Amino acid sequence: MKLLFGLFDRLLFAAGFALAMQLPQFVDHYTQRYGGYHQALVDSLAEYQRNADAHYGGDLDRLIADLHASAGPGLREIGDKLQRDRARELQMREGLAILGHEILAKRLWYLAGHLDVGIAAATWAAFTPGLPLSTDALLCGLAGAVLFSGFFNLLGWPLRVWRRRASTPAIGAPAPRPAPPPAVERKAPTL
Repeated sequence: MKLLFGLFDRLLFAAGFALAMQLPQFVDHYTQRYGGYHQALVDSLAEYQRNADAHYGGDLDRLIADLHASAGPGLREIGDKLQRDRARELQMREGLAILGHEILAKRLWYLAGHLDVGIAAATWAAFTPGLPLSTDALLCGLAGAVLFSGFFNLLGWPLRVWRRRASTPAIGAPAPRPAPPPAVERKAPTL
């Protein structure tokens, strides 16, 4: 049983290492996809900026205000979308600064609060696990391995305590006496 427990513990350690090594690679893939979405948004806003340059002296806020003041509901909706897109582009630019240039811990902290679920789902759908050998991947792998193995050992701890108690005699119970050693027959020396 002890051998099986040890083997399972080592397998969980290896699995935790391999799985956790994927985290930095997933974050890198997410960042690339996030950057692509950001670039598409920038390109879209550039079209509106050209319109603002030609008709509103380059003031995008005046274009948005004119769209909002329009009598047509479709134009007002375009103004709302343009306003949302501007805010989203600014948020994504700030996110890319963190995701592209900070250490892994800061990137993970940022993603914990600002993960775009749609982009993450698309990244996951296209993600192919690999064997990254970066420092971040190795550190994540080691942390994952320790967590997996530690969790398994923590779950198995009550079982080990119970087995140890079951195999030791209860307090106050007389300890079993050891059996006397078998009698050895002595022969007289022969000449």
